[in-house]
Amino acid sequence: PQEGPATFPSLRRRGPLALISLSSAVPSGPFMATGRLGSAQLAALEQLLQSIAHEQLFRVLLVHHPLRSANRMKRLTDAKDLIALLARHGVELILHGHDHVHSTIWIDGPERKIPTVGVPSASSIAHGHYPAAAYNVFAISRAGNHWRCDMTVRSVNDALRVREIRQVRLL
Repeated sequence: PQEGPATFPSLRRRGPLALISLSSAVPSGPFMATGRLGSAQLAALEQLLQSIAHEQLFRVLLVHHPLRSANRMKRLTDAKDLIALLARHGVELILHGHDHVHSTIWIDGPERKIPTVGVPSASSIAHGHYPAAAYNVFAISRAGNHWRCDMTVRSVNDALRVREIRQVRLL
């Protein structure tokens, strides 16, 4: 039997890892690619974050549209509301796509800055960005009462070999 559409936010647990996904997909006008979460989804996210706040989880928020975008045609229209919610409740890491380029910004959380990583396309052509196709590998571990998160960026070179571009300590 086929299931109905997923409800968002969605929570998946893998040990101490909590993957929280949102849907920013909404119909948009011609030549637009904006996204929106909406007040109901934001309220549900706030309730979810409150319900797991007492647990020692590494919370990763997944959303398609970036929280900040220079391109008005591709932005998350209610990003300001999401950023305010995250300033109150926090997560350890935010991953987004949509722009298909490497980017890392930091937004305010309740106790520290939250890394927000734009995930590159693994099959993209350059369009002026180098490297064109790339992917990120995250190593997450617990260090006492704190989390550690290291990001390794990898791409495929002209000889079609995977190479490491850089490593970044996010937490």
